[in-house]
Amino acid sequence: MTCGKMLCQECATQWDGIWHCAACLGVKRGAKVERSPVFSWLGVLAFSAILLYTGARLMVWTAAVIASFF
Repeated sequence: MTCGKMLCQECATQWDGIWHCAACLGVKRGAKVERSPVFSWLGVLAFSAILLYTGARLMVWTAAVIASFF
């Protein structure tokens, strides 16, 4: 525990093999790493560009196939 209080077994909770009080668990659960969404947006933009390119090529190919029948 980070606070060092004495606790009974009913008041403590085990996390990673260490017993913690409710206040210490609240601090541990509240701590999270904030990550930048830049790489996620770049991935979405790249995927959208790939879909746009593939869709355009598919439409042109389909139009050429249909035109060859007439």
